[in-house]
Amino acid sequence: MKYVAQVATVLRRVQKVGNVVDGVPRAISDLPDADRIEIVPGKFEGSFMIYRYTRDGEFCGDTWHQNLDDAFHQAKYEYGLQESDFRPAE
Repeated sequence: MKYVAQVATVLRRVQKVGNVVDGVPRAISDLPDADRIEIVPGKFEGSFMIYRYTRDGEFCGDTWHQNLDDAFHQAKYEYGLQESDFRPAE
């Protein structure tokens, strides 16, 4: 099952464009702000991914989560979204 929500507010910017310098990841800049996020089942049993998209549908970051509760918690942390803000989608 996929869950979709519209983003009204960005509370925290955690998605970055980066580079590896001398073996150390370094943030260069923020990715564009998300307007829509999708939570979808991941490749591993019980895991989920959050995919972020701009208003124009441009991909702007993803994160892996061990389970659905963790994905909803991340959506709340970054965007203030509650589980009730998501609608199921195919």
